[in-house]
Amino acid sequence: MTANDIKQLVTSLTQANPSEAARIWVNVAANKSLAIQVHEQLTQEERQGLASKLVQAEKGENPKDNKNNNLI
Repeated sequence: MTANDIKQLVTSLTQANPSEAARIWVNVAANKSLAIQVHEQLTQEERQGLASKLVQAEKGENPKDNKNNNLI
């Protein structure tokens, strides 16, 4: 995989919604070497954003959901 391919993966991860980011990351993580390369290209802020997206995906949360629906 070229450096440009890795940059495209980083862009895809940072722009994806939580479920898309999780799907992409699972595929990337299947290749340890690739996962390390992608991780190294992420900034600290992007790493934190990805971690947050993965947690949201695991919980099945959608950041656009109105969590106050039960108040209506």
